[in-house]
Amino acid sequence: MSLAPSPAALLVAVLAAAFVSELGAQTVQRRDGAEPLVAVRVDLRPEGVFCERETGATQLVPWDRVRSIEGSDDPALLEAWSRKRPVAEDLWRARARIQRGDARLAEPLLERHFDDVVADPGDTELKLIVAEGLLRVRLARGAIEAAIPAALETIRLRRAGVVTDRYESLPPVLDESRWLVPALPPMSTGVEATAALPERLRRWQDAEDAHVRALARGYLARDGAPSVEATAAGPGLLLMGAALDSRASDPALRAAARERLRALAEEASAPRWVDAWSRWFTGCSLLFEPEPDLDLALIQLLHLPARHQDRAPALASRAVALAADVLERAGRTDEAATLRRELLVSQAGVPPARPIDPLPSDHSPEPEIP
Repeated sequence: MSLAPSPAALLVAVLAAAFVSELGAQTVQRRDGAEPLVAVRVDLRPEGVFCERETGATQLVPWDRVRSIEGSDDPALLEAWSRKRPVAEDLWRARARIQRGDARLAEPLLERHFDDVVADPGDTELKLIVAEGLLRVRLARGAIEAAIPAALETIRLRRAGVVTDRYESLPPVLDESRWLVPALPPMSTGVEATAALPERLRRWQDAEDAHVRALARGYLARDGAPSVEATAAGPGLLLMGAALDSRASDPALRAAARERLRALAEEASAPRWVDAWSRWFTGCSLLFEPEPDLDLALIQLLHLPARHQDRAPALASRAVALAADVLERAGRTDEAATLRRELLVSQAGVPPARPIDPLPSDHSPEPEIP
């Protein structure tokens, strides 16, 4: 049986095309090799170009895939497109650079639009493209505090069911079994960056999603503060709470937190990166003790480069740097020098192991050690 269209059907198609042309159809040229969309109506929205086809079907093209809009003589549409064209080009360039591994050049483009895109109404794919993109580029250079807003927005959108295919060829940055970013433990790397966080995280501190709200407040927590909201507790928040409590001023709370970290890492369902968090926070916690067992703390820290270099390279790099500092302060200069040589050789391609901004501890004889 032939499936070829009949002459009558072809005539109808030709007449329909002519009718669309008379209506003033616009063509949305798309990127990434996608076919152009011919629409009888286009509407420029914060999240992209909304197209209505002659069949009545509708489609939204996110801004990072809009190359141009052609065929319109509507002054309002043309003016709106002239304002949006630079945004579309910035987001396309940024996303394409991330896909090819050039995070350095992508970051300023995403940073330029992140606040405006996040403030737009609705949970859209464009928001996720921008948020996850900014998260990836800031993690790539080890910018812990700067990555937190993008991480919280990425988590919020993913939990709301928003998806995108833009980064599916890249390693994931989010573990949905814990709803945490494995490369973003709750640690501080600088006084100035930390001081700016309360204002930067205000949007997510008041989020409707209890998990996101608790994460935002957890990233802002300091010694002695409640770790996370118990009402929102899940495996991810239990881990973050134990990490925060491991630096508490109460010795009993610290000891209990270290035990929780161990138990969480040993769960059969725990991803391997949970052990990396557990080792880091346990090692740092042991250094807070009035008379710390340095060797025990060092064993925990040096598990990171030994076992987790592939999945937590930045944290492994920080662990080696901290261990070297601890050894030098203890007068074990030869061992410290060995670790620093190892750091220079094996960690050369890792985001910088920035000095950790220590949180004060009343009982710590050396408060500069976290």
